[in-house]
Amino acid sequence: MNDIQMVNHYRNDDEIDLVQLMKTLWLGKKIIISSIILFLVIATTYALTAQQWWTSSAIVTTGQYRDIAALRQQVANFYVVSNNQDKDKNRVNDKENDNVGELNKLLNNDALLNQYIIEFNAFNNKRDFILSNPIMKEYANIANEKNDSSFVNQWVTKIQASLTNKKEKGVYTLSYQATDSELSHKLLLYYTQFIDNKVQKDVFGGLAAVIKNQTLILKSQLLSLEIQAKELKQQELVKTEYALKIANSAKANKPMPQMNNNQLFSIDLGSEGLSEKSKILKQMTDLSLFEPSILITRTNLGLLSKIKLDKGIKFESISYLQNIGYPITRDKPKRALIIILGSLLGCMLGVAIVLLKSALGK
Repeated sequence: MNDIQMVNHYRNDDEIDLVQLMKTLWLGKKIIISSIILFLVIATTYALTAQQWWTSSAIVTTGQYRDIAALRQQVANFYVVSNNQDKDKNRVNDKENDNVGELNKLLNNDALLNQYIIEFNAFNNKRDFILSNPIMKEYANIANEKNDSSFVNQWVTKIQASLTNKKEKGVYTLSYQATDSELSHKLLLYYTQFIDNKVQKDVFGGLAAVIKNQTLILKSQLLSLEIQAKELKQQELVKTEYALKIANSAKANKPMPQMNNNQLFSIDLGSEGLSEKSKILKQMTDLSLFEPSILITRTNLGLLSKIKLDKGIKFESISYLQNIGYPITRDKPKRALIIILGSLLGCMLGVAIVLLKSALGK
């Protein structure tokens, strides 16, 4: 019985403590309400005056074949040269295949998308844009930033291209965060144009480099072929001169069709024919008779020289699944959340003050 009475006693004590707690809080309701109101005002003021941040975004993916069709047309001659080289069994080397591979990489849609994303996220590109864009210059003037590096470092984090879904490759979200919805939209639009120009410049630069490299290879190949042809011509001239001497010694003036032509110094043409052949060889300037690959190489050089890259044309390196739009919701500050948290904090502080005051009074 004693145990039961002790338990009931403890229960009664708990009930009395809870009631006493509620009475204490009720008596201190003015303090609690004042604290809530105070923090509510502070939170509301902060929520209304804090710097706003809005993010404009767009979703992009791999471009279509037709998007760079005009660019491919400009370098069509390059592929003709490649085909000619494949048909030429006497070509000096296979380095042109490397150039064709580089050209295909430059014009590959997946490679163009990857290059665009890399350029979009590149720190140097972000910095150049921030320091050159008129809107960003106004931001710098308003902030009165004396240290350009700190201003740049603050803003580069607000420009980002990332995978829309990590499980889905090739689809990216481009975003730009700014202090105003309209400005965010404008800045993302300007920055995508900035990157478009950057990628186009890089692609044209790459194409020019590949064409120049291929031209240098063909010129070297032509020089090598001409040297070989000159040596063959000289060898043929020497053999003809020796054959002419033999024919004169043998007094074989007229052609001898029935004679064996497999001899080192064949005199089947006779001295008169050999003499004429010697004159022709000395006057001959067309070396392609000795090395036919010279004609193919010269033709290829002519085709490459006709490639004129028109940097004024525009091509799409990416395709938009969702165009650049105005942000609908504000990123920061979360006003409703700030006000709720402020009210809760005020309530908690008010309760703590009331309980502390009651404890000190006892």
